[in-house]
Amino acid sequence: MEHGPTGMPLNDAERVKILVVDDQPAKLLSYEVVLAGIGATLIKATSACEAFEQLLRNDVALILVDVCMPQIDGFELAALIREHPRFQRIAIIFVSAVMIADLHQLRGYELGAVDCIAVPVVPELLRAKVKVFVDLFSKTRQLERLNADLERRVLERSAELQRCNVELERRIEERTREREALLAEARRTDTVGQLAEVAHDFNNLLMTVLASLTLLEKYLPEEPENRRLLRNATRGARRGAALTRGLLAYSRRQERKLQSVDIGELLGGLQKLLKCALGPGIQLTCRVPRALPPAWVDANRLEFTLLDAALNARDAMPCGGRLLISASVDSKDPGAVSPSRHEGMRIRIVAAGNGPDDDIRSDGTTVEFALPRANAFCRKSEQLGSSQGPGCP
Repeated sequence: MEHGPTGMPLNDAERVKILVVDDQPAKLLSYEVVLAGIGATLIKATSACEAFEQLLRNDVALILVDVCMPQIDGFELAALIREHPRFQRIAIIFVSAVMIADLHQLRGYELGAVDCIAVPVVPELLRAKVKVFVDLFSKTRQLERLNADLERRVLERSAELQRCNVELERRIEERTREREALLAEARRTDTVGQLAEVAHDFNNLLMTVLASLTLLEKYLPEEPENRRLLRNATRGARRGAALTRGLLAYSRRQERKLQSVDIGELLGGLQKLLKCALGPGIQLTCRVPRALPPAWVDANRLEFTLLDAALNARDAMPCGGRLLISASVDSKDPGAVSPSRHEGMRIRIVAAGNGPDDDIRSDGTTVEFALPRANAFCRKSEQLGSSQGPGCP
């Protein structure tokens, strides 16, 4: 099997084609013998017309043409070949036993010949010259294939780079939007933080005002006009306190200090303050079961909520009345007995007025709110894999 310049076996499609043109069949046969083994396919033609037909059918790398031929000689055939745009780059070697003078060779070069060989031909010399052009044609064709493959890869890489560029632009746009959102959030947080500081300071002032009004109500003489003005001032202060609490809750700067709180102890410590705030006209009763489990709440907020609810109930009962604050287990299972099975508890505030003009009915008005149990909170935290908070059993 014949091999190409790279050492790889050549198939019929890859073999270089050489067109040999001579009107003598014996010379054609001799060329076939001399050029055997150079890795090329010989195409034989006995006339100029037949040579042109072979050129149109095949991709020829080299033409060996005899100068002296009947009808159309080698020079005329070369001129016809060069006039065709497809065949202008094909190498031509003239072979002649008669027209070997310098003028003949000069004419051949003018017609585009690459060499002129005199007859008798030296086989080794002819084989060496033909092999040079065969190798040159093979390498040229290989470079063309490599160039086409390179262009294809460049197009593929350009398309890939274009896709990456589009993806990069999309990511940059997303990251820009995220940073703009973070910047807007930071500005909002800063604004809300400033609002929280003002609300916190104002809330402290209102607490002082409310405490002073509570003490003033205790020692103020029983004059209707003074009592009315005092109630109006107290209501306004509580409304301001509620507004500041809303601002603080909105700003999220008022952190909740959740902890395990004993409701009985909290109500016991708050009972004296409640009695002073409610005055002698309101009868206060607190009921808390001994076995009540601790709640998971913010103690300060719970105290403020109970105090605010008690003061609202007092204002709604100007003729006096009764106020009951009780705590009980909030059972999901009515038949359950053990407190450990319950998930929370409930605080109930019941107010009953004495006068006919009171906002609260004599049969009582009830307000309830639920509180989470401390050990229930810890069990849920353990199920989620989190650590126990402060006060967890």
